[in-house]
Amino acid sequence: MLQRDYLGIKRILEKSHPSDIAKVLADLLPDAAGFVFRLLPKDLAIDVFDFMDVDGKQMLLHSLSSDMVATILNEMSQDDRTELFEELPAKVVKKYLSLLSEKERQVANMLLGYPEDSAGRLMTTAFVDLKEHQTVDEALAHVRATAPDKETIYHLYVISKDRKLLGGLSLRELILAPGSKLIRDIMNPEIKKVSTDTDQEDVARIFEDYDLIVLPVVDSEGRLVGIITHDDVLDIVREEDTEDIHLMGGLGAPEETYFSLSIAEDVKRRGGWLALLILLESFSGNILKTYSASLEAAIALSFFIPMLIDTGGNAGTQSSTLITRGLATGEIDKNHSRTILLREMITGVILGVILGAFAYVRAYFMQGDPMIGFVVGISLFVVLLVSNLVGALLPLLAMKLKCDPAVMAGPFLTTIVDVVGLMVYFEVARVIMGLG
Repeated sequence: MLQRDYLGIKRILEKSHPSDIAKVLADLLPDAAGFVFRLLPKDLAIDVFDFMDVDGKQMLLHSLSSDMVATILNEMSQDDRTELFEELPAKVVKKYLSLLSEKERQVANMLLGYPEDSAGRLMTTAFVDLKEHQTVDEALAHVRATAPDKETIYHLYVISKDRKLLGGLSLRELILAPGSKLIRDIMNPEIKKVSTDTDQEDVARIFEDYDLIVLPVVDSEGRLVGIITHDDVLDIVREEDTEDIHLMGGLGAPEETYFSLSIAEDVKRRGGWLALLILLESFSGNILKTYSASLEAAIALSFFIPMLIDTGGNAGTQSSTLITRGLATGEIDKNHSRTILLREMITGVILGVILGAFAYVRAYFMQGDPMIGFVVGISLFVVLLVSNLVGALLPLLAMKLKCDPAVMAGPFLTTIVDVVGLMVYFEVARVIMGLG
């Protein structure tokens, strides 16, 4: 049925946006997706391929002929091609590199040579550069001649004879300037730029802070080697947010999408973290065993253990989430450590007084024993104070150790707070009630 009506399908596809076509292909089986893709005109096919996710691209390439694969790989965006090659096995990358033209192969090898998650891996070399001694008319002629092969022409960069970045200007500024004006007289010498080894999170932050749509990339000698566009930054933000969410959930860094991950791989990924957390939680069992005599002497203490450790875990998670997000956005850095700890201490004290008083009232009315009420109330006060400090301290410690702060959030933090909360609870009970 699909093959019989291929002319109708082709007409419908040609009127559709490449992003919509990419979504349709993602829902088809590999053979059907390959058949539909082959119906597309060449330029539309390239655009559709760029909109597909990495898994979809891999699937599609396996179903196409070598000639068509070569056409796609040579015509697709350089930065998207680099992202694709990063996810493929080395043998497959070697095969695909051999299908590239000499020029594109050199570019691909250069981009893959930069550190992972760096600006060098994100950039494309398809940009328009101008010479400082060119007139506006000469520059416009150069833009017209080179524009079809470039990623964007709306922002232009001025370089010296040895390709060092001197400044930049927009296409609008170029069009509105008198034709006889020299480029060096209308360019802006103060433009934001990054080096090839700048971390991708820092790149995303610069885009956000300065509301950019494109950013030039220079090498160690200040020579312009590429540009990063805003669409690549959106991918970074999604990738980094996904990674943080997975780490905060105790899942480790994401390696595959949800549906591409097999059940066996999912179990393996979750099981390792859960086993570690069980090991950490065993300390809680040891604490209960250590204080078993106290529990036997005042069995009512056990009724409030869930409330105590859950409230402490929640408070610590709130604090950790705020600090982790602040570190991710650049609002917080290592210079703010003392201010943060002081702020969280004050917050913990205020929360502890309010909720501790509430806990005292609740425990007193449940048990009719003011001593039990004092133990629960004071314990909750201390636990909230400690939880707030631990929740703030762990992400800061992770940053100092050059780890992702998100690792210290979620189940890991909750487990630590549980252990601390139980120790505080029984020590307070021992002191106030004189338990052994």
